Amino acid sequence: MALTNQERVGKAMESLRQGLAPFAEREFKNLHNAQAGAEALRYMGEDRVAGKKPLAEWDVAALLKLMWESWNDVFGRTLGRAERSLVQEPFSSGDTDERSDS
Repeated sequence: MALTNQERVGKAMESLRQGLAPFAEREFKNLHNAQAGAEALRYMGEDRVAGKKPLAEWDVAALLKLMWESWNDVFGRTLGRAERSLVQEPFSSGDTDERSDS
């Protein structure tokens, strides 16, 4: 049975989270050592979901927001402009359609 777009996007977001969370945690620890979690929360404002979990367990939306908000201080040290543009790149329903040529 073919996957729905919702299932396809869900799997992609979980895969992104699994790769992004350790990277984000590592970058914050490299810069802030033991204060990494507290420093990450400083960029999140009133985000109550992120505040209740360790950085490695944040969902992909919180991780992407963190990357965007802390780019100049944290992620811009490792990544370039092309990667920054991907942090907030939107995608459409058409982007999720299974390609017949793949």
